[in-house]
Amino acid sequence: MDEQNLNKREPAIPANDTPARSRRPGRRPHPRQLFKEKYLPFIILGVTGLLCLSFMMGSLSLRRDRNAARATQERIVQLLDAEALDLKARAAAMAAEYDYENAMKLLAGYSGGLSNRSDLLAQYNQYKQALDDLVVWDNYADIPNLSFRTLIVDLDKAAADPDRGSRFLKRHLTTDEFTRILEQLYENGYVLVSLYDIAVPTTAADGGVGVNRTSIRLPEGKKPIILTQEGANYFSNTRKCGGFADSLVLGENGELTCRMGETEGAFDLVPILNAFLAEHPDFSYEGARATIALCGYEGLFGMELDRADEIRAVADKLRQQGYDIACYTYDDMEYADFGVAGLKEDLDKWFSEITPVLGETDILVYPTGGDIMGKEAYSGSKYEALRGYGFRYYVGTGSGENWGMTTGSYARQIRTIVTGANLAENPEWYTGLFDASAVLSADR
Repeated sequence: MDEQNLNKREPAIPANDTPARSRRPGRRPHPRQLFKEKYLPFIILGVTGLLCLSFMMGSLSLRRDRNAARATQERIVQLLDAEALDLKARAAAMAAEYDYENAMKLLAGYSGGLSNRSDLLAQYNQYKQALDDLVVWDNYADIPNLSFRTLIVDLDKAAADPDRGSRFLKRHLTTDEFTRILEQLYENGYVLVSLYDIAVPTTAADGGVGVNRTSIRLPEGKKPIILTQEGANYFSNTRKCGGFADSLVLGENGELTCRMGETEGAFDLVPILNAFLAEHPDFSYEGARATIALCGYEGLFGMELDRADEIRAVADKLRQQGYDIACYTYDDMEYADFGVAGLKEDLDKWFSEITPVLGETDILVYPTGGDIMGKEAYSGSKYEALRGYGFRYYVGTGSGENWGMTTGSYARQIRTIVTGANLAENPEWYTGLFDASAVLSADR
């Protein structure tokens, strides 16, 4: 190799040097380049994470909202179903007592809309047809009124009373005899109605008490009847013999029952009738029960007047269940035998002592034979006195006949008293109502 070529040889490259690109010593990377290389990947990663988290949270929130909406909708459906079941049961109870109009109104008030519930709509249409098929009964004079005294629970004890045993057997029925009468009345198509179903209270043209005639509507073949219990005071002479209930009270369950000694039970008309109606609700027209007539001279319902709260609770419960409460005079007086002064003296005691405890009544049930007049229209000073005390409804006594009248001021009716003696001696009084011979106990 010649010298010239040797002089042109490239210098040797140090082992630690990089041939690709040279760096100027002492120069820092550009900030933008540093940001891209060092921070931007982490920022992108963070933003991506936040977006993913936000999406996930949004999805969870949307799911929660959908679940909440679904739960709300399910709760609404449950509430509407519960309302529908309640309305169906309550309407059926009304319809069982021929109160189709109110049953229909109840169903029509369904919150979900009657047309949106096929079962309620079918029930509504059923009652509408039943209402159209009812027959108007407006012959007030043909409605019988059967009256009972307190019932004998123990016939042997009642008969053994040394002073009044025979009187008890003549004037009173046993609980079993009364139950058999209810069964036969029901089988013969009778339905309990109230005096207020015949005529409703109003104000007369002269500003005094008055009534307006109404009409009872019953299915074809059904007939109205009124029941009365007179002297339902549980007097000391019946309590003493041990054959009758001692009192009418509210039991531990808040229902009406009778107490006889330390025992409670269905020992008289009210709890027996209630039990019968529980099994036969169609024996009552729109909730009617019976008229309970009371004196005032020996307490009320077997309790002295100082037990006012207990008496008031019994009276309130009776009215709530559909019973009507009547005045039987204060002293068990036959007003026909007394003048106006005697009548007023008796009723002044009633209104001062009894009304504050028992509450007001516009029904007067005369003790036997006590009606102030015959079948002619009321007039005269006795009637004006009675009207002045607020009486609108008057129930006298008959012998197996039906009779009644209404005017703009009052409604009158007569009742047939059902006794052991009448069942035996005057069975024809009850023809068409029940068979007296089948009712009368063989143990008498």
